[in-house]
Amino acid sequence: MIEELLKKTNDKKFYNDCDLKLESYRFETSTSSLEMILSINQNSYDIPVEYEEWKLSCRNTEKFDGFFWSLTLPYVKMKILQHHPLLLIFHESEIECEITGRPANVNEFIGDISNALERETGNWITVNEYFWNNEEFYQNYAKRTIMMPKSLGNSILKVCEKNNLGFQIKSELVGEKKGYADKPNAKILIFGNEDVSPNDFNLRQPYIIAEEFIAERIK
Repeated sequence: MIEELLKKTNDKKFYNDCDLKLESYRFETSTSSLEMILSINQNSYDIPVEYEEWKLSCRNTEKFDGFFWSLTLPYVKMKILQHHPLLLIFHESEIECEITGRPANVNEFIGDISNALERETGNWITVNEYFWNNEEFYQNYAKRTIMMPKSLGNSILKVCEKNNLGFQIKSELVGEKKGYADKPNAKILIFGNEDVSPNDFNLRQPYIIAEEFIAERIK
């Protein structure tokens, strides 16, 4: 019934006539299972009031974020995506990169990295995943090793070249060699609204990364 819930929240009238609320959630670390109770309230004055409750079950959950308030407005349009910047770490091979040298201007270097990641990932992956904005760190350490999805390598290489830093790929991890990050079946369920922001650009849309999503209407 997940398709029914997705269809309902993406209906043109849903945004104006209904509220989507998170009533509760529970995550079991032993099984990596997430269970959410969502409610739908019709708020239009010219149609009968109807209340629904849905149980959303997520299996093999890797990550969830953004569920800080009960009312999800304006992000009420639920979609399951097979491709998304947050899935790169699970779907792509991973490269081990060695960066050598010290940037002449740390703030400019960090800004260049931030801009590159915004272009590539819509800010879903940010600079603090890989680099510190700390001048003392770069003064003390002239060599750093970072891991990243393969598709980001070329953009980071160009930034390093611009800032006169060395960039070398030391190894590439594929499949099971990635360890926990080897999750080719991972998908993302995003609570979005593309009238506000594309789903591939981060404006703090709530999301769940898991391998399976099951929905059941319970009221």
